[in-house]
Amino acid sequence: MLPKKGRKLPAWEGALASRQAYAEVIANLLRKEHGDTHRAVKQLMRLTDASERSAKHWMAAQHGPDTVFFLRLVATSPVIRAFVLGIIESQQSAPAETVIVAQSRSLSGHGHRDEEGLGRYWPNPDPISGPLSGPVNDPINDGLNERQRWILDRVARHLPTRARDVAAHWQVSIKSARRDLAGLCACNLLHFVGARKNGRYHLVRA
Repeated sequence: MLPKKGRKLPAWEGALASRQAYAEVIANLLRKEHGDTHRAVKQLMRLTDASERSAKHWMAAQHGPDTVFFLRLVATSPVIRAFVLGIIESQQSAPAETVIVAQSRSLSGHGHRDEEGLGRYWPNPDPISGPLSGPVNDPINDGLNERQRWILDRVARHLPTRARDVAAHWQVSIKSARRDLAGLCACNLLHFVGARKNGRYHLVRA
């Protein structure tokens, strides 16, 4: 056997730690985007040309999509595409130790309180105020709407995306745009970093 010398490569964490971790993260993302109904399974079948059994297995985290099906998801799903870009950016822009901490925090739901205490993190800088604002739609149950998919794709390309940008592009009210952004923040797909006036939305890295 080779002698155990030198530094060890850093262990993979988060979604890349194991096949099961990968399956669970993908299942969570698919449920956030498409909901958790049989209709979501049918939609995955149309997007990837997978069998019903495979699509159900992905949604249930029994196993993750194999290479070809995963690439088809990357090509057709803004949520999966944003997830991949987040992994790439995290590896390029931070040391291994920082990436591990960021991944574990995002998966466990911790870390946001730390940033909030430092004044850098805002779950949603465009609050929906007033008694007539209505409840925020729950993307985990209902699936993402077309505007929310557009928002994720835009943020993944590092384009400024605020409520006014969404409202102008889609010709909807500011209230509707804020509701879309709040929904993405609520299901942990986006978070806001920086001051309220000039900060930006970022993808939550898995």
